Amino acid sequence: MPARPLSTWEMAWRLTVRWTATMVMSGFLGFAIWSAVVTPSSRDWSALLELGAGWAGSVLLTVGVTIAVLRSPRARRRG
Repeated sequence: MPARPLSTWEMAWRLTVRWTATMVMSGFLGFAIWSAVVTPSSRDWSALLELGAGWAGSVLLTVGVTIAVLRSPRARRRG
């Protein structure tokens, strides 16, 4: 069964939540980079790699949700 079309409010809400999550993840990544540079240790770098992977996943999800939400409903019906 096809998904029902999203209202403008639902689209705006999804985009706001995704972009907020991405900005928060970016802040954590920035802090982790700063922390790893200031006090280098092997543990810091492994945590930094894990956080970087989580950030990359968040960015990819945000881009995917943004593209899906901004696509026109006509393009979805034709596809």
